[in-house]
Formats: sequence, structure tokens, C-alpha cells
Amino acid sequence: MRLAEALRPVAARHGVGVAEVAIAWVLAWPGVTGAIVGARRPEQVDGWIGAAAVDLTPADLAEIAAAITASGAGAGPARPRA
Repeated sequence: MRLAEALRPVAARHGVGVAEVAIAWVLAWPGVTGAIVGARRPEQVDGWIGAAAVDLTPADLAEIAAAITASGAGAGPARPRA
């Protein structure tokens, strides 16, 4: 939950939801051409359908990496290589 809260400012700057930022982060990794995302109800798709159009800046990626590190989420790298 700490990571989701930390992503809110990035989401607000882009006018999207936290889920869209998370998926856009996945899509920012070199070699990643798609993200598999599931929904239990059709209306949940509305919360992330625009993720491919979110263009995260280097500053956004740095902020997300810092949030990942601070929250302890995950075990791998926190930032895609440029």
C-alpha cells in the first residue's frame, strides 16, 4: 500500500490512475512489448486501459524507483535502463 500511495503524485501529474502508472512502468522496460493485466469485472478495465499512452519521464521513473526502494517492494531492479 505504501508503494501505491507513493505513485499517486505521478498519477496526478499525468491525469491517470495509480494502476495506469504501474502498468506504464512495466511497459517502460526495454524489451517489454506488453503487460498481462487481469480484471474480475469489466468496469475494472477502465482503471488501466490508458496505461500504454502514459509517457513516464526520466524524473517519473526516478521517483518510482525511489518509492520502490523506500517501500521494500520487490527484489529486482527498480528502474528500467535508458
